[in-house]
Amino acid sequence: MGKLTRIACMGLMAVAAVGAIDLESSEDAYAPRTCNSPIYCEGPLLKTVQLAHLYPDSKTFVDMPTKKPQDEVLKAFDALGANPAKDAIQAFVDANFKEAGSELQPYNFTVGPLSWLDKVDDLIYRGWLDDLHHAWTELAFEFNTSMLCDGCVTSTLPVKRPFVVPGGRFREFYYWDSYFVIRGLLLSDLNEMARNMIENFLDFVDTYGFMPNGARIYYLNRSQPPFLTEMVKIYYEKTEDEDFLRKALPVLDKEYAFWMDNTTVTVRQDGKKYRLNHYNVHNESPRPESYAEDYATTHNGNFSREEQISLYSDLATGAETGWDYSTRWTKSKTPDANILQSLNTRKIVPIELNALLWSMETTLAEWHTKFGTSHHAKKKRQASYYERQAKHRLEAMDAVLWDEDKVAFFDYNMTSQARNDEFTPAALFPFWLGAIPERVKKSKPTLKKVFDLTHASLAKYPGILTTTDYNSTLQWDYPNGWPPLQYVALNAMINVDQWLDEARYAPMARVLAERNTASAFCSWYLTGGSIPGLLNKLPNTTDSGHMFEKFAVNTVGASGSGGEYTVQVGFGWTNGVTMWIFDTFDNLTAPNCSSVSYPLPPL
Repeated sequence: MGKLTRIACMGLMAVAAVGAIDLESSEDAYAPRTCNSPIYCEGPLLKTVQLAHLYPDSKTFVDMPTKKPQDEVLKAFDALGANPAKDAIQAFVDANFKEAGSELQPYNFTVGPLSWLDKVDDLIYRGWLDDLHHAWTELAFEFNTSMLCDGCVTSTLPVKRPFVVPGGRFREFYYWDSYFVIRGLLLSDLNEMARNMIENFLDFVDTYGFMPNGARIYYLNRSQPPFLTEMVKIYYEKTEDEDFLRKALPVLDKEYAFWMDNTTVTVRQDGKKYRLNHYNVHNESPRPESYAEDYATTHNGNFSREEQISLYSDLATGAETGWDYSTRWTKSKTPDANILQSLNTRKIVPIELNALLWSMETTLAEWHTKFGTSHHAKKKRQASYYERQAKHRLEAMDAVLWDEDKVAFFDYNMTSQARNDEFTPAALFPFWLGAIPERVKKSKPTLKKVFDLTHASLAKYPGILTTTDYNSTLQWDYPNGWPPLQYVALNAMINVDQWLDEARYAPMARVLAERNTASAFCSWYLTGGSIPGLLNKLPNTTDSGHMFEKFAVNTVGASGSGGEYTVQVGFGWTNGVTMWIFDTFDNLTAPNCSSVSYPLPPL
């Protein structure tokens, strides 16, 4: 039996096209994809093991390959009988499964000197940046299923090439995380590794019809924010590889069709109909990697089966957003153990998704014109289609998501039929990607106000930009700030300054860059980071410095908190964003981590 046939995902899935979901419709026309493993997907084995709470993290079990062929594992499970004791379930798992992630092996490759290291004047920061540059070797892996017996299975989705993982519990690559990883890889001149990752994604879209949340079978029912076109764009900007772009183009068309077929909504506004997109997953059971948590959420209350399915769907959709979880998606905003029971994710029309799709539309229009088929009429027709789509989307974003009085974008709530007026960094995606109505882009008085809410948010706390102001215990809320959102905010400020042809937002951008870099550096130093000859290791630290996935905004130098799992280290997107900041901002100086302050200047 070959390697690929031993993977738990045994077939291709069909992605059905559906019509736009109307605001007034109670029907959800979404066509779910398939997770069909009798071990790693919904079924009696998964339920029994996960509800036995054998591990603190539900993801541990579903990342365990089997020691024995699948049919033998299923027979052993059946032999447990009804209502087995926890000890018996643990013995079953120990006898039939390998350690979580044991089908991964480190990928050995060489990282040369960082070509632009000397542009960083501060010697401590230079030494730390060199450490980050070489850390890619610690996060690079490949799947090796040759260690599995014939008939043994794993939850991994097969790929042909190596990849970089985020780190910690995230033993596989993820969709939107990887954009920021690839940004860092390209800055490290690791073009081949960046290409490997993008080609893995293109293969997934070719195989499954979309890019899954991550490289596990249990992620086959959802995607994540569509960054693949942006990945190809930054790779092309670095390499000018036209052949690669031509190869990618029809696959990017396929991904765009997936989003349009499965996530389109029609919103009525002032007597007109506008088509936008929302995150939208249909799910009828707990997420396998968060099984115990989802089960508790849906069973700690008097829910009908229909209400449970709706909640399971909103939980999975929340994971598709990448912001899992946040009060952006909940009806309740107060901290409560059952706050996720108020999820309303599928009824939110989010800013960043539509900005990303607008960017995809404008980019694909341009690429079809330059690199599309040699058939002139078809090339023109494809480019014209995307141009029309982008034009209509921008009109819809203007009418539905833009608030003229507050000079900002806000999510649209299809339940209340109104914009949610809480500021989040999602509002800055259009300014990063250029999804801005022309009258706004050409109005200097307007552009001089578009970061008022951003400035007010940064002024509240000494650290980086908060995700929301609600202290809900959800990890995509206060007090957490996330590196990819800082990247978006900084790019947005740089863009608007270019449109204004003045450095209005440069001082605020610099403070945010300094806070972000100091947050990452100090948390690394305070967890044992050191630089030979320049920075001694702190006493009473046993680790060698951690890069965290998120940071506290109410201080500088502390990791974030909250959510379904403990804070993770590694960390792919933090490394990538930090490298980009060093490449973009000059004269950054390493702080004294016992006393850090970066006052925000007025606008």
